[in-house]
Amino acid sequence: MKSVFIVLLLTTWFSSRIPNHPIHLTLSEVVYEEKTKSIQITHKIFMDDLEEHMEEVLKTQGKEVNLKLGTPQEHPETDRYLAEYLAAHFKLLINGKAYKANFLGKEYEDVAAWLYVEISNVPKPKTIDLTDSFLMDLYDDQNNLVNFTFPQKKGSLRFVQGKVREAFSIQ
Repeated sequence: MKSVFIVLLLTTWFSSRIPNHPIHLTLSEVVYEEKTKSIQITHKIFMDDLEEHMEEVLKTQGKEVNLKLGTPQEHPETDRYLAEYLAAHFKLLINGKAYKANFLGKEYEDVAAWLYVEISNVPKPKTIDLTDSFLMDLYDDQNNLVNFTFPQKKGSLRFVQGKVREAFSIQ
């Protein structure tokens, strides 16, 4: 009986130490639409990580906020906070120029948040300078993958702690 109790105790202790998901990853898609001269950006981020990091960031700004993402009690200013978070942690310089990104909205799917952003009136990109620091100061093993599609080039970039910025040419 004593050994069953010890096994149950150890199982409970270990399972409480395992995160909800063992991988810390965000995925972003950056697509240039020639017809509309816009860049469409989609981010997929684990909701619990996003919520935790955003609440930490807001706390450093003196705001005690409980976002409750994806619940009926979601904070009424979540969209504004998401737009600010995205602007601070995902930056694009296109042909050496910064453009204002417009937060279009969000969707929740199981444990993930899908975030949609658009940059309008963008001339055909020749160079991109991209910074992706989503969740980097939350997890040491954070990986952010960015897939991009431009008329003349497709590819992927990986961002990790210590490497959150990359410039590349689209020729």
